[in-house]
Amino acid sequence: MSGPTFDRRQIWKGFAESVPVMVSVFAFGLVYGVLAVQSGLTVLEAFLSCVIVLAGMSQFASLPLFAAGISPLTIIGTTFIINMRHLIMGASIAGKFTERGLFGKAAASYFLIDESFAMATAYAEKKKGGSVRDYMIGSGIAVFAAWNIGTILGALFGNFLGDPKEFGLDFAAAAAFIGLLVPQIRGKGDILVLLIAAALSVGAYLTFEGSWYILITGITASLAGALVTRDEK
Repeated sequence: MSGPTFDRRQIWKGFAESVPVMVSVFAFGLVYGVLAVQSGLTVLEAFLSCVIVLAGMSQFASLPLFAAGISPLTIIGTTFIINMRHLIMGASIAGKFTERGLFGKAAASYFLIDESFAMATAYAEKKKGGSVRDYMIGSGIAVFAAWNIGTILGALFGNFLGDPKEFGLDFAAAAAFIGLLVPQIRGKGDILVLLIAAALSVGAYLTFEGSWYILITGITASLAGALVTRDEK
């Protein structure tokens, strides 16, 4: 029984085309490293959280909980709710994979990050051919490297950096997502879905406590997108 095969050219292509995204991810990683140490984590714990969890939004959300001494079950529950958006992303991108191997899908799922998902989705829509799975793995490796390097440097030298907000580094992730989103807007339907998602996000954030707004907006906006763009396909 032969093992899974990966297209190294596609992996490298995904990595190379994600280099611009690495800049903002690196900056965001610096912020996380600084705040992680300030919240009581060691440099090793900050690094391991990136390797094991690898989900920036939930990692940031867990820091004030760690600092306040909240129970581990509460922290796990909070991060689980935030990361449930990966169910939506995984179901969406899996339909673009042509490979069937479980190991290959497991590798892709580990590197299923917001940025790599956006890059792989955009690549699949261009229909250039080649493995979307391996392209996403390459993109995920790029994001993984930038996030971890930024985190380690931030954790080690955070005292010298001071407050990351003074340099605008806290906006790095938002800037990256905007840069990934704008090229995907191609018609009136996309604009309508964008407005619906924005309204839902703000409304749910003001209505519900905790991080439920992320899951609610993700599911509802996805359904709205499916309905609005149905006639365009």
